[in-house]
Amino acid sequence: MGNGNSLFEVIGEDERLLLLSVMRRRRFARGEVIYHQGDPGDAIHIVEKGHISFQVASPLGDQVILDVQQPGDVFGLGGMLIPDHRRIGSAVALTKAETRSLAWSEFEKLRRTDPGVEQFMSELLAVQMRRLMDFVLESLYVPVETRVLRRLDELCDQLGEVDGDAICITIRQDDIAAMAGTTRPTANRALRAAEGRGLLRLRRGRVDVLDRPALAARARRG
Repeated sequence: MGNGNSLFEVIGEDERLLLLSVMRRRRFARGEVIYHQGDPGDAIHIVEKGHISFQVASPLGDQVILDVQQPGDVFGLGGMLIPDHRRIGSAVALTKAETRSLAWSEFEKLRRTDPGVEQFMSELLAVQMRRLMDFVLESLYVPVETRVLRRLDELCDQLGEVDGDAICITIRQDDIAAMAGTTRPTANRALRAAEGRGLLRLRRGRVDVLDRPALAARARRG
């Protein structure tokens, strides 16, 4: 997950320094909401530390995590490009995190003066659209257990910390369920089944992956 692009990589040094001078540094605790779906879209964010989840509410009121932003990633553009400038989803700190926020008016100035920024934005939105389509198709055609294991395999790289022979991921089962597009009880059954196969160990607020190659192999199925 994450878009893999950095805004700072497409602008010159002088523009980067000017940008940093007008950006606001913000810090968030794990689980803290950065903005809610429907809020005014008045700023973009660049992740400096930690991980941010992008969530939307399902028709039943459940939260679905569509993407996870990593250091260097930009988020918050989508809501600024629709007519009412409202956030199309919520941004929530998946871990303790820091961002730099930039007012939309300042970003618009940057777009007008640097053609590379316009191209960056177009490519970023295209990547996010492709990820959304992949998520929808996966939700329709891939079994829940496979989706849960795929998210865990990705989280090994994003949040995993090596502890002996295990890869430890500090995350709630609610968040895993939201990433897999399912309910917590369903995700828990999939996790328990994987635990029964010796792939992982469940702990309070944490998952220890014990056999990542086997977990990855099962995640590729379906």
